Amino acid sequence: MSLFRCVAGALLLSVILLGATPAVDKKKLESYLRYAEGFMDNVHFSIEDPVASPIPNFYRLMVHLSTDSGAKLDRVYYMTADGKEILNGTLWDLNKSPFADKLSQIPDSGYAFGPADAKVKLVIFSDFECPYCREFAKTVRDNIPAKYPKDVRVIFEDFPIEQLHPWARTAAEASHCIGDQNADLFWEYHDWIFANATEIKPDNVKAKIMAWATDHKLDTAKLGNCLDTHAKSALVTQSEEKGRALGVEQTPSSFANGRQIPAALPWKDLDIVIQMELKRVAETAASPVIGR
Repeated sequence: MSLFRCVAGALLLSVILLGATPAVDKKKLESYLRYAEGFMDNVHFSIEDPVASPIPNFYRLMVHLSTDSGAKLDRVYYMTADGKEILNGTLWDLNKSPFADKLSQIPDSGYAFGPADAKVKLVIFSDFECPYCREFAKTVRDNIPAKYPKDVRVIFEDFPIEQLHPWARTAAEASHCIGDQNADLFWEYHDWIFANATEIKPDNVKAKIMAWATDHKLDTAKLGNCLDTHAKSALVTQSEEKGRALGVEQTPSSFANGRQIPAALPWKDLDIVIQMELKRVAETAASPVIGR
């Protein structure tokens, strides 16, 4: 049984065992967290209702933080069933994956390469204008298909940081517009835009993308309309929200079977992480009680 199925089972069990979600006095909770975490008055709070978590007897509580300048940050806490206590940290159950909570939140719907049943799933939150993302993308594309064609599945998720990278969101939206016409071209577009990022500017990004689309015999009228109407903006936003829920603050940020990799690792280091995950999969298959 995969780690992802185990987490889904744990979530269902939590719902059955815990019953009704705890009542939360959100005004009191905000006041408490402001003091405990040292958040100033310019930080705005949006507190979600608690939901079941993989941790027995605790609910997952998501708190969205933002400022008027556009900065955003999400924090995850865990609340007892009576709503009186909050855990700020990580509680590990030796009979489950140490990344069970991350696994329960990690998306599996982005553009991907590698088999769906791969032993390691590497989910990458990336920004097409980010130079570190460009470096990491080349590392992943040059090495993973060559060394781990059957063992690793790579899934791409959008996380454009518009405050720093003014054309990143346009590039992200374009990737979905292109993928809708021909899903097989997504990775060609991915490789091309990273390889040519230094030549792209906010005032020529659409023209560059349209020229690439013409070369690849796509319907440019349809693509242009998709870009002009921001038809794929909601998809990009959804991906960003998924990233923030996982604690993503910078790009690239990746998750290998739930293990967060908050940097553009060189291949020798990324390879070590993959080997570690493959070893763990083998160990849990041999001893299914621990870490599943």
